[in-house]
Amino acid sequence: MPLEQPRRKEPVAFDQLMEGLLIHAMKDRLDGEARRRLLALGVDVTRPLLSAYPLVTLLGTLKLCAELRFPELPREEARYQLGLRALEGFGSTPMGKALFGMARTWGARRMLSHMTRVFQTGINFARAQSRELPNGDIEVTVEVLQDFRSAITHRPGLDPYFVRGIIAQLIEVCGAGLPVDLLPPTDPDGLSFTYRVPMSQVSVHPATPVPLVRVQ
Repeated sequence: MPLEQPRRKEPVAFDQLMEGLLIHAMKDRLDGEARRRLLALGVDVTRPLLSAYPLVTLLGTLKLCAELRFPELPREEARYQLGLRALEGFGSTPMGKALFGMARTWGARRMLSHMTRVFQTGINFARAQSRELPNGDIEVTVEVLQDFRSAITHRPGLDPYFVRGIIAQLIEVCGAGLPVDLLPPTDPDGLSFTYRVPMSQVSVHPATPVPLVRVQ
């Protein structure tokens, strides 16, 4: 009798991320047509959110929400802005409140070294590695975990601009308002992206956290 093949691991987005994106970042901006288009992607916002959604649904939802929320912006900037607001919205969830409390306590430098923990609150298929450069800046590489790569048939497997917005908003929560630069990609498969944060501009003493300004 042949051995049963191990089940392939499927990349998913958890409900906390989808709530931050759809319920908070897109608040009052989902009309009937937008809800219909979301339903075609597998998201029914008229019912309680599912515990998890396939990656293809997440990426389609990001594309749609960026177009609806920031129609006047170039595609990359729209997805960056959506990442900012999605993480801000995530902060309204119970898990997000706990994460934001940790971020304000730890500060940006320490939080950047624990970005995998941040991503695991929203998705199951990525990790982040940080390294400090000689000048004090920090580079963060976000990549799809090896176990999930065979399940990703479309490229890129991550939205690099949306992730850039998430990192930038988290740094803001930590009290260090710094730009986050997306470095030129080196992974031809589109499964890994690197960001640089100019932490050398921050005093060695922790900055005082600043309150978030809610987007109206």
